[in-house]
Formats: sequence, structure tokens, C-alpha cells
Amino acid sequence: MKYNIIFLLIVLAACEPRNFDRDKRQIIAKDFARQQLHGAPGFDVTGFREDTLKAWPDSMIIHPIRYTLDIVFNDSLGNRQNKTAEVIFTPGGNDILRKELLERSVTDQ
Repeated sequence: MKYNIIFLLIVLAACEPRNFDRDKRQIIAKDFARQQLHGAPGFDVTGFREDTLKAWPDSMIIHPIRYTLDIVFNDSLGNRQNKTAEVIFTPGGNDILRKELLERSVTDQ
């Protein structure tokens, strides 16, 4: 009986929470943006959206997951810049289908 309880505790401790995958994808998207901007000073994420796409050009992939990050940073002249990073993951969330950094005007906020 004592070993069953210990085994159960080990199994429960080894399980990752469901939010872990969501957090991991958000970190991947943020790292992509930071990498594209070469560690620009003043880098900050001001907005975040996660949604499931209803359509995708490849018919083999159904309902990929899109992460959109609104980013502000200072360029080399010290001017404040606004960009949007968009990373699209497979439905399981383990692989990246597409990632891009887009211009964003201040009115898009």
C-alpha cells in the first residue's frame, strides 16, 4: 500500500499541466520576435492573442493555432517602433507552420 501511494505521487508530479503547452508556445513566439529584432532595447509585448484558424491553405492541416504578439521597441535612433509577431502552430501546437514579423501602425491597437 505504501508503495502504491509513492508511485501515485511520482506519476502525478511528472504530469505537466495543460497550460504548460500554451505558455511554451507563447515563449516561442516571443523568442522569435526578439530574435528578429536582434535584442532591440525597450522590447516589450503590449498585446497577446491566441486563436484557432478555421481555414488553412494546406487541406491536410485542420485548425492550426495562431499566436499574435503586439510588440514595441526602440530602434537604433531611439524612436519607438510598433510591430506584430505572428506565429502559426500545428493543431497539436508542437511544430511551427509559419512565423513572420509585421509592421503595425499605432491605430491598429
